[in-house]
Amino acid sequence: MIRINLMPIRVDRRKEAGRNHLLIGILVIMLEIVVAVVLSYNKSNEIAEQQNQNSSLQTQINRINQTIAGHDQILAEIHEHEQRQAAINELQAARTGPVQVMLELSRILSKGGKPTIPDEQYQEIKKKNPARGYDENWDFRRVWLQSFSENNKVVTIQGQGISHEDVAEFLRRINLSSYFVSSELVSTKLSPPSIDVRGLAAGGNVEVVSFTVAGAIRYR
Repeated sequence: MIRINLMPIRVDRRKEAGRNHLLIGILVIMLEIVVAVVLSYNKSNEIAEQQNQNSSLQTQINRINQTIAGHDQILAEIHEHEQRQAAINELQAARTGPVQVMLELSRILSKGGKPTIPDEQYQEIKKKNPARGYDENWDFRRVWLQSFSENNKVVTIQGQGISHEDVAEFLRRINLSSYFVSSELVSTKLSPPSIDVRGLAAGGNVEVVSFTVAGAIRYR
């Protein structure tokens, strides 16, 4: 009988398998090293790019800080200028205001005259309270003024009217005017007319209504 010894072949195969495992392990390690190097390189590029962006932003911030240097001082100067301008406007209004108010009274007490008020605002007032509307057919000659005084935007007007309704019409008109904030009837009394009222009132010794109106005004 012939005998064959297979032991050396088995040993060689085991050695070969061990070398293969070792080679695979080395390859895996090398692959991991390559991947790590690539990732590290990419991360380094990202860090470098972020650093460049940060540097650019800081440059912009520095430029903006230089631009707004003294910002608080500029705001203070602007505020001071606005206050001075407001004072100038107030003085200018006080200088020309009484003239404007007198012209407004002249418009109210003239033929076809009416108070200065935006039409939309006037229509809204009439819609809410029709009694506040002025009488377009009213005879302006039925009221005349005797005195006008103004102190710190508070006015006192004295005059006469043929009747209490005429005085009420005058009061309605000035309260509708954009120049008058609020006006109230302070007093009324019957007295002889200070002007010739023939043709306006009947009778020779007729008495008319003397009135005093007080109120605040605004200069437009």
